[in-house]
Amino acid sequence: MRLGLVSILVAGAIAGTVATSAIAAGPWGRDALRSVVAACVVAKSTVGVSFPCSDVKLATPESDGYALIRSPGYDSEFLVSPIGAVDGIESPELQSNAATPLWNTAWQARAEVAAARGRTLGREAVGLAVNAIGTRTQDHFHIHVDCVRQSVKTTLGARAKAITDAWKPLGVRLGGEQYWARSISGADLSGTNIVRLMAESPPAANTPLDHATVAVIGATLADGSDGFYVLANWTDASAERLLDHQCRGV
Repeated sequence: MRLGLVSILVAGAIAGTVATSAIAAGPWGRDALRSVVAACVVAKSTVGVSFPCSDVKLATPESDGYALIRSPGYDSEFLVSPIGAVDGIESPELQSNAATPLWNTAWQARAEVAAARGRTLGREAVGLAVNAIGTRTQDHFHIHVDCVRQSVKTTLGARAKAITDAWKPLGVRLGGEQYWARSISGADLSGTNIVRLMAESPPAANTPLDHATVAVIGATLADGSDGFYVLANWTDASAERLLDHQCRGV
């Protein structure tokens, strides 16, 4: 009975594993990822396995819970999604305390990226990205975790002294787009809600979050301490373009 149930869940989930912005939504539409997450949650809660997801943490009063999914499109990309029905970056639920752990979960998933590549990756080599509503293919919130483009690392390193803990225009284009940038201190993202930070930024006063895209890049800050650069754009762009799914140059 347990194996039969797992087989049914796996069959249904495989049908939805086109869910990534790198692959067209296809006949499953923009809810494919939601179907995959739901199947993984049922498997975890009934028979104690996360497959076909890499990991599932069920919801608690302190956390919305998450699914960690190996992207079917790339060797090293992973997706982190809440297990509840959350559409995208514009969803108010993502500013809650219960949604905050998603970001550190995504950062910790860099270990999965490194394992997939078979080598150690420095903090500057890995980034997180969320696409805007106009550039995403799935309407279930997900954070892309993968390597960072070498050109992005070089540009951010050169501008390290100009990126502070206050939102400012970056001043140069990344992936053809203008971004606002700020830094965050700390070795990880525990207690940091990136969507809430964006909602409190100057551009958010005049532009809804559904047009926003964001990337979080591991960094060594200008003072030599561990931290992150947060890059946000409100023009319906794709921060995923700042990632390198082939992990070249790292």
